[in-house]
Amino acid sequence: MSIPLLSSEDILKKLELYSYEQQKTYLAMYSSWYGGITTDPSLMMIPVDDHMVHRGDGVFEAMKYVNGKVYLLQEHLDRMETSAKQIGMEWPISRAQLTEILFEVVRVAKASAAILRLFMSRGPGGFTANPYDSVGPQVYCIVTQFKPLSEAKYTEGAKIGRSAIGPKDPFFATIKSCNYLPNVLMKKEAVDRKLDFTVGFDPDGAVTEGSTENIIVVNQHNELVRPPLKQILRGTTMMRVLHLAKDLVAQKQLHGISEKLLTEKDILSAKEVMMVGTTLDVLPVTEFEGQKIGEGKAGFIAQTLRRYLVADQA
Repeated sequence: MSIPLLSSEDILKKLELYSYEQQKTYLAMYSSWYGGITTDPSLMMIPVDDHMVHRGDGVFEAMKYVNGKVYLLQEHLDRMETSAKQIGMEWPISRAQLTEILFEVVRVAKASAAILRLFMSRGPGGFTANPYDSVGPQVYCIVTQFKPLSEAKYTEGAKIGRSAIGPKDPFFATIKSCNYLPNVLMKKEAVDRKLDFTVGFDPDGAVTEGSTENIIVVNQHNELVRPPLKQILRGTTMMRVLHLAKDLVAQKQLHGISEKLLTEKDILSAKEVMMVGTTLDVLPVTEFEGQKIGEGKAGFIAQTLRRYLVADQA
């Protein structure tokens, strides 16, 4: 077997030949390693020895860009700052500089609606688990096209099931790190089972979260309930939805908003169940493990909260 030794020019030519469907949605990327922005998807790469690549040693955020603004920008940056601090990684640039980069890469992308995928890595340097081998933290931001779910999905609702993947330790569950293997396996099982999502449970049977989204319920007491934050990621969209839901409490459409341990029984007995996330907004759940939730259709609270959230993004 003869393996060619490639020159830099050979590699660049090959990169130009490689093409796959997802690349068409990659609009622009900023790389602190490159020191600038590229709009060529074939060049949107990260060094293989960046500790984020071979150890998952980095943090990230996915933000929605709509109506000329990055929705919940400060909340996302707050969480990234907290996540970086929890793993002992200092930001390589100031928050003001990072914000300027985000808006510049969006401007270059020329998108009216997009997802900003922001990564902060430990940086290149060695293949060991030692974070001090790296040359320093790096920032990468990729802007991709935003393709919302069909309106039909918000009418028919999502089908969800119980995940067989063990939950993250509470310490790691609260960090939005690039070590997402449990999340990947949850998504894989959902696709394999022809479900929209699977939901995690801790060893005591308490509900945690989906692979990349939070779950909230309206219980039989007409309370809007979320799981405790100690074992799930603090979802920026979820927290905003809970804030907006105060209006429904004032209107007496809800009796209250609370944090409680939820079980499978709570899901099955709920009036409404919703999956909440950056790309989903508020998505009604109509089926859990083949059993109907509530009336088996999108409920009033879910529909209203989605409407509130969309208005909030305007």
